[in-house]
Amino acid sequence: MNIDTQHIANVLSPDLAGKVAEFRHFLGMQIAGYRDRAVEWHGVVPAGWATFPSVPVQRSRVYSGKAESHAYSHHQSICKFQDRYVAAWSNGLAHEDAPGQEPHYAWSYDGAAWSPDQPIVRTDPASGIVRNMAGLYADDRYLYALVGQARSRGIAKPGMMSIVTSVMQLDLYRTEDLETWEAFPGIMDDIYLFEGPRRTVGGKLLCSGIHQSHWGEATLLIWDDPSDLTKPPCTKILSGEAEGIVPEQGTWYQTDSGRIYLWQRDGGHLTRLALSWSDDGGEQWSPMISTTFPNSYSRAHAGRLTDGRYYLIGNHCDQYLNRHNMHIALSDDGECFDRMYTLLEGPTTRRVPGKHKEDGYHYPNSIVDGDKLLLIYSVNKEDIEVAVIDTTTMP
Repeated sequence: MNIDTQHIANVLSPDLAGKVAEFRHFLGMQIAGYRDRAVEWHGVVPAGWATFPSVPVQRSRVYSGKAESHAYSHHQSICKFQDRYVAAWSNGLAHEDAPGQEPHYAWSYDGAAWSPDQPIVRTDPASGIVRNMAGLYADDRYLYALVGQARSRGIAKPGMMSIVTSVMQLDLYRTEDLETWEAFPGIMDDIYLFEGPRRTVGGKLLCSGIHQSHWGEATLLIWDDPSDLTKPPCTKILSGEAEGIVPEQGTWYQTDSGRIYLWQRDGGHLTRLALSWSDDGGEQWSPMISTTFPNSYSRAHAGRLTDGRYYLIGNHCDQYLNRHNMHIALSDDGECFDRMYTLLEGPTTRRVPGKHKEDGYHYPNSIVDGDKLLLIYSVNKEDIEVAVIDTTTMP
């Protein structure tokens, strides 16, 4: 018998850990089929048991999947470019990561009324090429779209991944007018990315993806000069092998001390987020460790509100692939999360069947604009929505 030790970072306050345990029990009761008998069996259920306070959200539909064409929508990102919010996502015919999948985008002045969608680059299904939206970034002049391109495919084993090739390249597109896009193909290879770069306190641009040739290692992309994303970034490889961690999709924030906390969806432990940190702007990183932060094996998104609080948005439960709830957890110091709010909840049902299309709310990405938090997500991997949240409603 082999006995391994594991380091686990406790990142939840005792009160929040207790609420998370109640929520886990509640979800288990749903599956077991006796949720409605809790009162009968246990007497009076305390007010607020197994629930997190709901936050008012203004939801708008950016795109609706269509049965006749392009019924798959996922891998979404949002940013603000000049005076407009821009949403972008992967748009496929029916199945996840199938040939012909291409990046689409739409824009809005208020985050509620959206323009018709347009492609960033067309992709012919007959070409065998798959393109996925990998992230957005905007500066004063350009809006940049990072797009992953797979040039070959195979038959994937059962799991959550359709693309099995190691031949994955990252392309860059940029626009000045939200109409015409200039292409810069192949700025790097072997990266599977779902979040665009953000600026560190030191002025660099940073994002994290999956190392395609060495699954189980994260690739950090760092642009020392943020003025030109068309230049290939520097890369750093992070492994969680020593702790049994399989980092897959990274997100981060930076605290006042300068420390960058990098959170990872973990394909090794499946229902917990993993964590590493850097105190020198991303040059050196701590060993990756698991945490007590629950995750249903889905992408999460981290950031910081205008008032200084740190947040993590995602499917914050430790029930594998349960994405019927989306929560935001808050922390005053970026180290310990002590409160959580419900943003989206309730059953959803996809209209059009497709490979790897699951019911629920998927893959959050967000931006902060004053007291507004704009959250983009897919519904059933079919529709794209944006929720606008007044951050002052979350004490």
